[in-house]
Amino acid sequence: MMQRRTIVSWGLFALFLLVCFHIDAHAVQYTVKKGETLSLISKRTGVSVAEIKKANHLTGNTIKRGQILSIKEKKSPSPVTAKSKIQPTPSFYKVKRGDTLPLIAQKTGVPVTQIAKLNHVTTRTLRAGQKLMLPKEEPIANALPEEEDDLLDEEDDGLTDDLSGAIACEDKAGEELLGKWGSAEERKLFIRVATGFLGAPYRLGGATVKGIDCSAFVRKMYEFFDITLPRTAREQSTVGMQVKRDELVEGDLVFFRTKKPIGHVGIYIGNNEFVHASYKAKAVRIDSLDRPYFQKRFQRAVRLKGLDENGGT
Repeated sequence: MMQRRTIVSWGLFALFLLVCFHIDAHAVQYTVKKGETLSLISKRTGVSVAEIKKANHLTGNTIKRGQILSIKEKKSPSPVTAKSKIQPTPSFYKVKRGDTLPLIAQKTGVPVTQIAKLNHVTTRTLRAGQKLMLPKEEPIANALPEEEDDLLDEEDDGLTDDLSGAIACEDKAGEELLGKWGSAEERKLFIRVATGFLGAPYRLGGATVKGIDCSAFVRKMYEFFDITLPRTAREQSTVGMQVKRDELVEGDLVFFRTKKPIGHVGIYIGNNEFVHASYKAKAVRIDSLDRPYFQKRFQRAVRLKGLDENGGT
């Protein structure tokens, strides 16, 4: 009789262990701490409030300190999935002789700040043949849709123009340059300075490195080279000498239509590209005039400084 009771007792104990094991395999015991709510516990465990309430047969949201809750564990992702998320295959850029960070940013479409942070480099530490890791994600320049209405900033300076759109559209640039470049090298330096701001944050109405809009960016770049410009894109389009699109040279300003006849401005840097503070990208970036979006919105181009006495290039 005693032996039979012993066998039954061990059987019940084994059943108890089996049940416990089954629960532990799918849930953990969570002891409620002082001040905790179901919402807070949900955030800490990653399990929804509804799932916690269902697992513990709770009808309300009230819980007490010291109360033990059964929290179902979430399924772990498969090793292949986890690995693909943690270790994405990066792309690389091989540094060429003469490369600078702004130049590499221009070639790859990745902001200077991202390249520098990802590789812990500066222009001075770059070496020919060095491999730089680039983000796996598609660069902003290629990722943006071409027909998105708000690609450009609609109010480039956060201010309202005091002229109507009809009058603004008729504004003409002057016929005189505002200054001369000391040399072709100075003009190249201007482009290096402008592209050195790639990745700087955009902010409507902003005029500092903490946030800058398109017309403030242009104004600031030319301020470094002794040219004072008006504040808005429309006003900037009325100074200097108007030039045809096929006559563009580095440093010329290019203007675009937004919801206003002239609502956006950038600096031409050669190779049919321009650098500008982009509303959509929320940063200073380089774009191509060949993109359909910019082709159909191009309004005019203006030259502010020349290289010879006759106002040529």
